[in-house]
Amino acid sequence: MKGDLGRVAFIWPSDGLNDDEFLAYLPDDVAWLVNRFPGTLENHSLDIETFKASADLKPMVSAARMMHSVRPDIVALGDHAGSFINGKGSDLEQRDALTEACGAAHGTTVSTALIRVLQHFNWQRVSVCSPYTEEVTDKGLHFLRQHGIEIAAVESIELSDEHAIAGQKLADWTKSLRRIDRPDAAALVIFGGGLHLASMLNDLEVSIGKPIIPATTALVWDVCRLLGIAYLDNRAGSLVSTLARSPSMSKATLKPVPMSDLNKYSSNENMAQRLSTATKIFALGDAPPVFTSAQGCVLVDGAGKQFLDFACGSGTTVLGHAHPVVMQAVRAQMSTGILHIGPHFHTPSQLALIDRLGDILPESLNVIQPATNGTEATEAAIKAAMHATGKQKFISFQGSYHGRTLGAMALSHARGSNSILGALIPETVFMPYTIYSPDFVQQLEQYLESGDIAGVIIETVQATAGMRSADPHCLHLIRKLTKRYQVPLIFDEVFTGFGRTGSLFHFQQLGIEPDLLILGKAAGGGVPGALLAGSAALLRHWKPGTQSSTFQMHPLSAATSLATLDELCRLAPWDRVVAIGDRIRAGLQPSVTSNPHVAALHGVGAMWGLEIVGADGEADRPLTKHIRQIALRHGLITWECGLDGHVIGLTPPLLVSDVEIDKAIEILIQAINQV
Repeated sequence: MKGDLGRVAFIWPSDGLNDDEFLAYLPDDVAWLVNRFPGTLENHSLDIETFKASADLKPMVSAARMMHSVRPDIVALGDHAGSFINGKGSDLEQRDALTEACGAAHGTTVSTALIRVLQHFNWQRVSVCSPYTEEVTDKGLHFLRQHGIEIAAVESIELSDEHAIAGQKLADWTKSLRRIDRPDAAALVIFGGGLHLASMLNDLEVSIGKPIIPATTALVWDVCRLLGIAYLDNRAGSLVSTLARSPSMSKATLKPVPMSDLNKYSSNENMAQRLSTATKIFALGDAPPVFTSAQGCVLVDGAGKQFLDFACGSGTTVLGHAHPVVMQAVRAQMSTGILHIGPHFHTPSQLALIDRLGDILPESLNVIQPATNGTEATEAAIKAAMHATGKQKFISFQGSYHGRTLGAMALSHARGSNSILGALIPETVFMPYTIYSPDFVQQLEQYLESGDIAGVIIETVQATAGMRSADPHCLHLIRKLTKRYQVPLIFDEVFTGFGRTGSLFHFQQLGIEPDLLILGKAAGGGVPGALLAGSAALLRHWKPGTQSSTFQMHPLSAATSLATLDELCRLAPWDRVVAIGDRIRAGLQPSVTSNPHVAALHGVGAMWGLEIVGADGEADRPLTKHIRQIALRHGLITWECGLDGHVIGLTPPLLVSDVEIDKAIEILIQAINQV
């Protein structure tokens, strides 16, 4: 019986369903051993007689003695009702007897663990959903009250057996939980239930808007707590994810800095005095939430409030927060001891990423220039085009945004406060954003015929401008003319790359291969990292060191990028991304026709923008900000975009659930209707 993180002995009555409920959700490095005891009555429902029988110490102690030779660290009794049926103290008697019988260092029961959870988080008043009979449920409620827990509301479903519990669907649990939700209930507790419903917990919590604690989830929480493990599992709701930020953990395997040292930074009272005013600031108020943990589509602040993240780290975390493959990539890279080695050497993660991209991208784009971020990748594209052509002038488009360094800004039409800087280098002309017309064609051809154009750069979707999509017909025309005049065509897919539009790269959907492809944001897998892809003719002609930076595609960034890329290729969630877009459109489009403040809805795949106008029909930035403030107060994070800051951006992770989408739409529509 091995286990790097610990060894657990589970003692269960012989109903045979517990494997699904517990074992699949333990951390991989925890070893476990199971023994069962004949504690339940045959041909009995979930009534008080069968649980009185399962509470008998003699058979469970006999089962525990058989574990003595393996010396487990923890022994855990997995029968909930059997551990509360005889009232306060009976659970501790069971725990102590089992601990002594198998020689474990610590023990726990489901009821013991549930009380520990409620006390740990100071949840003094809860609502309870029970699958048991009313008589058994009353015993469980009495047990909670004996420990000082107040009950806000109760529903006893009275299911016949464990198979009926396992057969409960998401809709069944949702209806029951909604019926017992009360404003003064800090959490909703499910007696029994088990981790068989763990796949539903995230959706249930989003739908209800509160922590939902199946009693057997509490057992796994307590087992991990006793082992000193900071355990994150994106299937098991918010409870287990809170272990990673619990100050009582003795060894946080996913947190290199003890959270106890960071608790004083759970608010940002001093930030206004310490941060440069030039950096990105929170536009919705003076006190932005400070996030201390995250899982999937949900961010949690220092006060424990949950937020649906429909900004996705400015479009970076396409797999959501704490995705297992990304977290494993971080751990694997960090375990090598290599934090950084500079641009002169490489690590296996960097070589593997470049090799993988070379296999995925077409031959015309299989030479890679690493970069630190999307802006730097844009600078590399500018230099590559200028070096290859000997020209110094570019064509860009109205509404474009390519970054804030001087070269990238020169190619950006949307400069905001930096407009006062005047003319920048390289010289750039700005055309209408793919508005197809004879004048457009004539103007583009005149520029290209001049012979002084180094490149044409375009975003296939202008995210910053409000999720405006380019006209595919115009893009094909641009590609045709740039080929004719041998001018490099540069696609800026910093935002659209890595799956956001419904294909790995948007150019694949469009059927257009650019000469240079800029990738950033999600290309780092949630860590700073970016790439420029192009042909050998463009990226292997310049001298070594012409374009380099210290942290270009850092080893950790390469590891998370590769993990994200491989997971996207494995999942191929392209139909799902399209379905996300369809669901957002269906949910928000009625507001375009019914609400005078909603002018339009733009988007594709998992990137959408809702255009807000005032009573005069003009862009209204203050009103947009007010709507986003209301949405934030109700737990929805949105993204600011639009040429006039008047578009509410929605960029959820690609693995967002339908329940999370519906909840986000509900919050946003309510916010719009309040103004």
